[in-house]
Amino acid sequence: MILYKEILSTLYTFLGKNIVEEEKKVKSEIFDKLTTKDDFYEILEYLKSETFPEEVERKFLSLFIISLFERLRIAADMENEVLIYGNEKINMKNLNLDKSIVEIEPFLYEMIELIEYENLPTEILFGILSNDLAIRIKYFKELIKGSKVMEEKWSENELKGLVNSLTDSTREFLRYMVKVGSSSKDEIIKELNLKDSRSISAFTSAISRNSPHNKEKIIYGEKGKIYLNGKYREILNKILA
Repeated sequence: MILYKEILSTLYTFLGKNIVEEEKKVKSEIFDKLTTKDDFYEILEYLKSETFPEEVERKFLSLFIISLFERLRIAADMENEVLIYGNEKINMKNLNLDKSIVEIEPFLYEMIELIEYENLPTEILFGILSNDLAIRIKYFKELIKGSKVMEEKWSENELKGLVNSLTDSTREFLRYMVKVGSSSKDEIIKELNLKDSRSISAFTSAISRNSPHNKEKIIYGEKGKIYLNGKYREILNKILA
């Protein structure tokens, strides 16, 4: 597992504020290679924890935003301060993307959470981010029409079917989540003796893959932690006992 934070930190230690002159190298060697939520969380935590000269912070943040939105199939034109999808554009200032890392951290966290969603409706996402309120409402209505907004509850028999469809290791992961309710990825790795966070991603993907698309999520991630849907904790505890 490549620790891009360590690479960026090392480069900054050696180059200091002159790192802005190595933009192409930093972009190609680090930011262009960020692909998973963990990659982005790691870099964001580093950017948030350090105090950089303003010029360096803006450059790092610009590269981060470009890479993040690229993963969401949206182009970020930092020079003109616009997001681009097809022929549509959004002024970044209206999304506060011209602010400091600390100020826009909550927004960035929420966007990072979208990276691993399969079949993400980019057009709808872009519409909801629009500077035009009418366009936002239009795409929100489109979202409401989709089945994911009106997710159905699970019955006990359906949950039994889900559990039976899982591998032993995934059931063990689910059993742990039922026990704790929520946990950081580091805690899960330690408690289940996993190699790295990719195993967690495999478990959550397996649960999602074996769940009907119109059902409520059993497991979900938020701001770097993994959560069990609390309303099914008691039933799952009985099934997994």
